[in-house]
Amino acid sequence: MQAISERIGWIDECKGFILLLVCLFHLEQSFVHIQLGMLHGAALRMSAFFFLSGMLFSNRRFSTWKSYAQHKTKVLLVPYILLSLFFLALDPVLYQFDAFFPLSPKMNILGIYPDIQNAFQYLGWNLVKIFIAGKSSIGSGPLWFVFNLYAISLLFFAIHQFTSGRKIFLFLFALLCLGFGFFLNRFHLHFPFGFERICTTFFFFALGNLCKNFLLRFEKQKLFVLLLAFFFAAIFYAIFEKPDPNFSIMNNDLGKNFGVFILSSLSGIFALLALFLILNRMPSWKIILVFKGILRNISRNGMIILATHWWILLVLRIVFKSELDKPFWAWISLPIVFLGMIFFIPLFRSKLNRLIAKEKISWRESLSIR
Repeated sequence: MQAISERIGWIDECKGFILLLVCLFHLEQSFVHIQLGMLHGAALRMSAFFFLSGMLFSNRRFSTWKSYAQHKTKVLLVPYILLSLFFLALDPVLYQFDAFFPLSPKMNILGIYPDIQNAFQYLGWNLVKIFIAGKSSIGSGPLWFVFNLYAISLLFFAIHQFTSGRKIFLFLFALLCLGFGFFLNRFHLHFPFGFERICTTFFFFALGNLCKNFLLRFEKQKLFVLLLAFFFAAIFYAIFEKPDPNFSIMNNDLGKNFGVFILSSLSGIFALLALFLILNRMPSWKIILVFKGILRNISRNGMIILATHWWILLVLRIVFKSELDKPFWAWISLPIVFLGMIFFIPLFRSKLNRLIAKEKISWRESLSIR
């Protein structure tokens, strides 16, 4: 069996596709005249990301929780803090508060919408958002997932050690976390460090880990079986999925029906995995290889892309809102974000690599789609 600790192409491509959907959703959120139907993937995107992260969990290199925690602190927590502060320093609201604050995204910190009157208060609440809520600064909002991944990774390692990796106990603990996440969602309770969303997303992380051997065997099924699995999972997702503009895993706002959220998430995850297993069987045509290479690059540079695309969109919708918030001109933001990624990925991988705990590589290598 292929070692899960190795990079598996179709998993990287699937993660890249999920991150692409996240970016397109934020683009759609930013301008009312851009409609891409991304709301229909709300229950799927981050649930699938944490599921795949659970599949990739490995404790082979670490004999103790302490050594594992030190590693994850270096590669997840420190970059989360540094990038949050970096993009906070680039937030235009800090420098033109009266002009730009009314156009900036509203803060929700532990269920509180603070009454912010000046740039100093804005700075202070952003720091609370980073260090207490675990939701990053306004300038790099999507990085909440990095802190969340850090927290559930440490929790899962601890539970995995405590239960000696026995699947039944891991599954029961995951169900307990899911139930507690539902309870906190139902009564709109919020705690420091996003404890409520940690409970909810831990379930998907644990489920991904528990299903990894099955999925690596399922990968070897005949193409007809994969097509059939995708077809039925996609139908189930279409039946159960209910678009909700207020849905947000970040805020543990899981829609009007918790059961619908779980069923749509699970069927959507399975449909997505089946789709990329099918894509993995496709002929090596140039267009397919390029598409898969782009997705792998997105996966490798996910932290950079999530932070920088959001900051670019923030600047566009705050500074240039009157110009871009029009039927035709709103679409100009798409190539602007794309070109911004082409600039920021090499910048962070070759010059600012210490901020993201990555080895320094060349500009060419950072943009490689091989």
